[in-house]
Amino acid sequence: MNAGVEPQQKRGMGCFTKGCLIFIVLAILLVVIGIGGSLWSVRHVYLSDKPAPIPQAPAPSEPGVVTPGGTSVPMPSETSAAVHERLDTMKKAARAHERTGVEFTAADINALIAANKKSRGMASVGIDGNVAQVLVSIPLERLHVPLRDAFGLGDRYLNGTVTIVAPAGTNPSNVQVSEVKINGHSFPTDLLDRGFLGVGPSLRSYVIKYANQYGVTDGEIRDGKVILYTSGH
Repeated sequence: MNAGVEPQQKRGMGCFTKGCLIFIVLAILLVVIGIGGSLWSVRHVYLSDKPAPIPQAPAPSEPGVVTPGGTSVPMPSETSAAVHERLDTMKKAARAHERTGVEFTAADINALIAANKKSRGMASVGIDGNVAQVLVSIPLERLHVPLRDAFGLGDRYLNGTVTIVAPAGTNPSNVQVSEVKINGHSFPTDLLDRGFLGVGPSLRSYVIKYANQYGVTDGEIRDGKVILYTSGH
C-alpha cells in the first residue's frame, strides 16, 4: 500500500501522536481561566488535585494478548501502524481528488494515543453507537510554560469529558460538542468556538487545520466508528 512513498517522507503522525494533546489542553485551560473569572475558581472548581481514571490500552511494548478462543489481539503499536496506513491512503485519495471514506474505531484512536509517550495515559476515546466521548486527565506539570508556575497550578490536573455527536455531513466548520464537563462541572458547549482568554484563534481553527492536513472534508460518527471522508473534487 505504501510502496510508492519515498523513504525520506515522514508518515503523518496526527494530533495526539505529536503530543499536541498537551497544547489543546493548554488552550482549554486558557478558555477556562477566561470563563472562570478568578484563579481561585479555576484552581478549586475547574481543576483537581487528583487525576481522573483513564482506561488504559496495553503498553506498546507488551506482547500480543491471546483471548480465551486463541485469537491474538493486536497491541497499540501494531494497531497504530495499521491506522497510519489508512491515514496515508486518505491523504493520497485527497491529493487525487477521490471520494474516500476511512473508518476508525475507538480502539484505533486509543492505540494512537497509547503508542506515543507524550499522550499515553492522559486521554481515552469511547464510542457508543453514534456518540463519542473523549476523556482527558492532564497533569499541569506537563505544561512547561510560565503560565503554570505563575498561576500556581503545577500540582493540579485538568480532568474533563467531551461528548460529540456527528451526523452524516458534519465538517470541521460545523462539528459541535453536545456536552462538556471540566472536573465534573458543566461547561459551555461552544468550547470549540472560544478564543484563548476570549481572544486569539479558536480551538475550531485547529480542528480545521488538522482536517486539512489529511484532506478531510466531512465525516460522521456512526455504528461505533468515526468515519472520515475526502472530497471527490
